[in-house]
Amino acid sequence: MNNKKVLVLGSDYGTIDMVYEAKRMGLYVITTDLMDTSPTKEASDEAWKISTTDLDLLETRCKENHIVGILTGASDFNINCARKLCKRLKLPIYCESDKAWEISTNKSKFKKLCKEVGAPIADDYYLTKELKEDDLDKIIFPVVVKPVDKSGNRGMSYCNNKEELKKAYKNALEVSDNETIIVERQLHGPEWTVNYILADGEINLFYFSREHHQPGELANLYSLMNTSSGHLKQYIEEVNDKVIELLKKGEFRDGIAWVEVMLDEDGHFYLIESGYRYGGDMTYASYEKVCGFNAIRWMIEIAIGIKHTNNDLPKPLDSAFESCAAAYYLFSTKDDEIFEVNGLEEVEKISNTIVDMPKREGSRAKYHAAMGVIRTYGENHKILIEKIKMINNKLSIKNKNGENLLLYFTDFESVSNDFEFGLREFNRNYENKK
Repeated sequence: MNNKKVLVLGSDYGTIDMVYEAKRMGLYVITTDLMDTSPTKEASDEAWKISTTDLDLLETRCKENHIVGILTGASDFNINCARKLCKRLKLPIYCESDKAWEISTNKSKFKKLCKEVGAPIADDYYLTKELKEDDLDKIIFPVVVKPVDKSGNRGMSYCNNKEELKKAYKNALEVSDNETIIVERQLHGPEWTVNYILADGEINLFYFSREHHQPGELANLYSLMNTSSGHLKQYIEEVNDKVIELLKKGEFRDGIAWVEVMLDEDGHFYLIESGYRYGGDMTYASYEKVCGFNAIRWMIEIAIGIKHTNNDLPKPLDSAFESCAAAYYLFSTKDDEIFEVNGLEEVEKISNTIVDMPKREGSRAKYHAAMGVIRTYGENHKILIEKIKMINNKLSIKNKNGENLLLYFTDFESVSNDFEFGLREFNRNYENKK
């Protein structure tokens, strides 16, 4: 592989992990976007200041540099650019199917396919650009309002009545590129992101990641996402086969795909959305230490034309791991300028910890937006919790008035309870093995 060149589109979450892995594989890595610098660009062999949307120029430069593969992180936007660029250059890409791409980026098409295969989803309604009172009269509150085409909770609102819904509807339209807005029965309960590994149409359950929010904050503002087996057994028995059927019928064939699910207060799982890319938490590098499978290398191999078969797939997840991987999102408590970041170098010294922080001093932090993410690994959940506590003690992100902008996660009891519940489900008890 020496001297082969790959191009990374955008300095998104996870791209720095891909750069590290690609260089370990002997590849020459170039990163392009309009940022002057970023952690991903600094880790790369070369950086271009070319927009990921400038396909004409990128096509020319890729041909001149004999690029053999296009890589992207956890960004629907840049994957869409990569799909177009790869078609021009006749390079491989894991999400070749237009149908699969539409299902993974359009919630209404995703939900339609869920209904076709019988996968459980919340009752839903659809509002168009011409809002009618008759449509509102059919809706049973409380509900969640969201655009069909955005991820990361953009444009999403919770509503208890018509007036709130009307405001939420306008908010969703403002951020959407689509004129259809989804209104769903509001579910109440914990959420998980469930990842799958795909090879030539065969699909195996890869990891099960619980999403935790800091008490008192928005229920969908997930500060900590960690692999856990809490309710995994129920998920496998109740939902897993339907999700695999959904992905196969949706023409998801290679790479990584995921679904987000919620365990409602009625005791059942419901699918919320899907993705045909890395998950935003990007715990794959840390998760390799848990399960022994390198998912980042898997995706790079696809990009440079290495074919995978079902014999290459990791064993489907069907039991509890005592070790765990986690992503700690560094959410901002207000819209403000980042004046100083303290303790980051100390955090980077914590064993098996990766700092992915594109926001720098002088950058603008948006309210409840992530300034960065820290991924780490624990030989057991108690060690993981101690590492999160260490991060909290060492790291601060302040404005010019000395106010800390960082939303700390401290609900370690919920993390511990969920993890230990998962061990008990599979008749494993960490406490007895200490």
